[in-house]
Amino acid sequence: MIWTHPVSGRCLTLVAAFILVACRPPGVSDSEESCGGICEPFGPQLPGVGECVDGSCTPTFHDCFHKDEHMTCESYCESVGSTCAENACAGTTYLIHARVDSCMDPTKEGVPREGGCSEPIGYQVNEAAQCCCEQN
Repeated sequence: MIWTHPVSGRCLTLVAAFILVACRPPGVSDSEESCGGICEPFGPQLPGVGECVDGSCTPTFHDCFHKDEHMTCESYCESVGSTCAENACAGTTYLIHARVDSCMDPTKEGVPREGGCSEPIGYQVNEAAQCCCEQN
């Protein structure tokens, strides 16, 4: 841009520099930003589950379901259009809960269980579970 100084009448060339700063909402890390904010972290009780790592969302525990609905995590994950992630959520495949209502309460923690995706969920006397599935 050429500008004429009003007092001296000399022509000066101005160089304007703009610095753009990308902002993100508070609490969103660089890694979450690289995933486009689509990851569904499970929560502070199991850090790393469902979080953005190297531009991809890690597997997470999906919604609660009653034992009459699914006998395996493979079945559940397929029913929600996902793939079971064997022992990939903090080293476990599913969380077991006494009842569906306690499973849906974020203050209640399920009991983590290891196992194969196609193996029967070990409900025993419990009624609900959450499976570790890939995030699509």
